[in-house]
Amino acid sequence: MTSTNIPKAFPLNLPEGDAELLLDELQTRLHEGRRLVAEVGQILAEIESRGVRELFGYNSIAVFYEHVARVPRAEAKKVAARALALNSRRARDGTLTPPVAPLTGAAAAAGVLAEGSIDRIVTVMRRLPEHIAANVRLDEEKDLVDLASVARPRDVTMAGTDVLARLNPDGNDTEDPGPKTRRSEFWLRQKRTGRWDMRGNLDPETGARLNALLVPLAHPAPNGEADPRTPAERRGDAFAEIVDLAESSPDIPLPRQGPQRVAEPPQPSEPDEVPADRSGVGQARNEGHQSQHRDDSGVPANKGAERSRAVTHLRPQRWWSRLSRPRSGATEPQLPKTA
Repeated sequence: MTSTNIPKAFPLNLPEGDAELLLDELQTRLHEGRRLVAEVGQILAEIESRGVRELFGYNSIAVFYEHVARVPRAEAKKVAARALALNSRRARDGTLTPPVAPLTGAAAAAGVLAEGSIDRIVTVMRRLPEHIAANVRLDEEKDLVDLASVARPRDVTMAGTDVLARLNPDGNDTEDPGPKTRRSEFWLRQKRTGRWDMRGNLDPETGARLNALLVPLAHPAPNGEADPRTPAERRGDAFAEIVDLAESSPDIPLPRQGPQRVAEPPQPSEPDEVPADRSGVGQARNEGHQSQHRDDSGVPANKGAERSRAVTHLRPQRWWSRLSRPRSGATEPQLPKTA
């Protein structure tokens, strides 16, 4: 009986049974692949020098590489940070920014270092104090590079820990031991689809105030029917309602303008008739208005002040006071603690 188990040909057409030849081919391709990865980093550093926004319209080299290489954002950030740490680049004013680890960059260009070892060496070089002499830094980096060319990344980590223990035993936070107060941060960008992506990091007080505004509006509609919206969709609708209320408020700040003169808005006309139930209040306001801001001839004394008074009685309550109004026909629901 003829056997149907036909052995498959090796993709590289190498002879079978030669283990040394297989190992040599593997190491050759590893070196070549790492060398090409280092060249990719050199190209990214050059793009950063020339300006990634001017060349391709991206805000950062990491976002550019994420779209070009079609890789996750975390991987793109690692590749971009590695490229900028191993290669020198020019700033906009022409000054040259030296690499963080020049010897590591040269070894990476030769294809002898793995990416994990490169990242560990760069981390050690960044943590070295600035008062360390340049020759000492180069000597320590050379020892780490020589070790990384024959050892695993975990061995490089142990050696780097010893280097930092000798040269920087107190760490990098000895000058400012006090706690630092972090400010609130907020990012907002528009995607290519037209939708907006936002994220932030708020301080405890601001986060609690925002949550207090979102909770009553993000609660399911109390009409007895099931709310088909997800919790995230309810919070999104609540945030949109808060934006609508803030935008309709007369106290919303105007956009910052340049030194050019802005045209004065037209003044509202006074009503011809005063309602009967407010005649006394309107008469008292008019009398006080004439006594304080008009002379004997009835001419306004201050036009700017008159414009501000003209709209004072038209201002509604502050927009956030409307958030506490109960919905019509609704019972008090058991609100969640967070939005």
